Amino acid sequence: MKKKYFSTFQLIVLTLFSALIVAAKIALRLPIQLPGHSGLFWMAIMIVATRVVPKKGAASFVGIVSGIMATFMGLGDFGSLNTLISYSAIGIGVDLALLLLGNPENLVVATLVGIIGHFAKFLVKWAFGAISGAPLGFVALGLARSIISYLVFGALGGLLGGLTLLALKKAGFFAYLAEKK
Repeated sequence: MKKKYFSTFQLIVLTLFSALIVAAKIALRLPIQLPGHSGLFWMAIMIVATRVVPKKGAASFVGIVSGIMATFMGLGDFGSLNTLISYSAIGIGVDLALLLLGNPENLVVATLVGIIGHFAKFLVKWAFGAISGAPLGFVALGLARSIISYLVFGALGGLLGGLTLLALKKAGFFAYLAEKK
């Protein structure tokens, strides 16, 4: 009999992280008018999820499931397809970054993972803007500001996620979780 890659418990935990991302997107709106500012919360939750369930594909699962939830709740600014793809891109970007960089408990790695994951969302937004026929001058005007904003908020979110992991480790959460397996 073939063993499942994710246990039922792990799928439930990852789904709860997905719901937490959607709830954070709704409830934790900062009153600043900068694109990508939600990456502060996004990336922190995503990085913690990848350490709580330390398997390849965990971030992709969280991204896809949160994208499905957000789509059904009508979140997003370019429609449901863009919402699903951009949420999924964050998860895939985080998984790829972790595959290349390693342990997210290292604050430098967590920051870089946050940057890469959040920048994947920017690339989807940019691609949809270009595909939809938005005037290139209009797209280019806000591009530099948007890139910097996405990178900064991705980095801050990754750093916050890394700090959260260190606090959970210090509190003994991962040792407790290992005992419960």
